[in-house]
Amino acid sequence: MARIADLAQNKLVRSVILDTQQRLSDKQLQISTLQKSQNYAGISGDSNRLVTLEASEHRMAQFLNDNTFVNLRMNTMLTSIDSIKTTMGDVKGLLRDILDGDGGLPSGIDKDDVTDIKISELTDFLNVKVNGRYLFSGSKTDTKPVVPGDMTNANPPAFDGSYNTASEPSFYYQGDDTVLKARIDEGVVLKYGVTAAEPAFEKIIRAVRVLRSTLIDGSDANYLAKMQGALDLVIDAEEDLQALELSIGTKVQQLASTNKNLENSKDLADGIISDIESANTFEAVAELTQDQTMLEASYNTVVRLSNLTLTKFL
Repeated sequence: MARIADLAQNKLVRSVILDTQQRLSDKQLQISTLQKSQNYAGISGDSNRLVTLEASEHRMAQFLNDNTFVNLRMNTMLTSIDSIKTTMGDVKGLLRDILDGDGGLPSGIDKDDVTDIKISELTDFLNVKVNGRYLFSGSKTDTKPVVPGDMTNANPPAFDGSYNTASEPSFYYQGDDTVLKARIDEGVVLKYGVTAAEPAFEKIIRAVRVLRSTLIDGSDANYLAKMQGALDLVIDAEEDLQALELSIGTKVQQLASTNKNLENSKDLADGIISDIESANTFEAVAELTQDQTMLEASYNTVVRLSNLTLTKFL
């Protein structure tokens, strides 16, 4: 029970005590968690800016994560292309041996066996998958892009009067014409997709088809012209493949540059977020000490007021 005369004073002192206790609790929490507050209300002046920065930082982190897979896909494409270049060199060498030897091949080399192996290699390189996605199928990422038709004499490419052949990706290609793209940053879209129907791939497969379906034992009077046409296809395919490789390489560099900018921006945002959220431990300790002293003084005041009587006053 407080006397009427002391009621206002008691309420004031108790209010000071409660406020001080709350501040002590807040400072202790700041020191233990190294954060100014556990909710946005505790930093109401910076809450809007913090929410905006956190959303931006999350978005940049998501871009960086997604871009990792885009980068993996493009580098896998480059690996396949590099392997195809080796196969292409083998086919080119075989064609030159046939042309230079007037149809003859070194002992122990069977043209049909070699071409079967080479079409199998090309099929494997173009049917490469990353995380369950076929890379050279366009948007049909669950469809194997290359399923070559019959490679025997029964299904050779169609020759014109000069023994040239026309493009025929339908012989093997099962995907579509969609070029895959990815949003790698705000307002930045990268078209990185490549399909197995690209001229570079179609030409080398067509050259192997000509090589496989043409008899070189002399029964086909035009076999040298056909072999020369196949060699021309390989040479054209080499140029196309080089251009394709350069195009993908340029996009890999673009992605790397974008990722670097994202990382720098994310680091900057993380720093600002940390400045907003992080408590200054030196200030918190100093204020904690000050509030402890104030609380002790408030307790002493309460004790004195409770012991105050008219007799003691007189």
